[in-house]
Amino acid sequence: MNKRLVLSVCLIALSLWGCTHNNSSTEGPGGVLDSSVQSTVNQKVVTFQVTGKGIEPENALTKGEAILMAERAAVADGYRQLVEKVRGVYVDAYMKAGRGSVNQDTIQVHTQSWLRGTEVMDITQGEYGITLPG
Repeated sequence: MNKRLVLSVCLIALSLWGCTHNNSSTEGPGGVLDSSVQSTVNQKVVTFQVTGKGIEPENALTKGEAILMAERAAVADGYRQLVEKVRGVYVDAYMKAGRGSVNQDTIQVHTQSWLRGTEVMDITQGEYGITLPG
């Protein structure tokens, strides 16, 4: 009877210790980085640089709206490129052929990720109305 009590207390203590123990290998993805603390998490930081492109749409009501829409498109394109570099892409290809010719050919590319800590360094207006964030 006494051995059961000791065993139960040990199992409860071990399970609670496992819940409170901070193991860096079990942390979720995208741990928050603190620049004020030198930790092993901060030493694992990898920097990627991408350049998104956006173009002023023809159907914008004003020149200012066109510039803002181009900037937003360029930033979104940069985020997409960053996610593709970090997480990769899922390619879904479908082709339907019959009688020696291709009737339908579809390729879809998917990527998805949470981005945290990204920074837009610079946004410049290039030639031909193309906007480039750096």
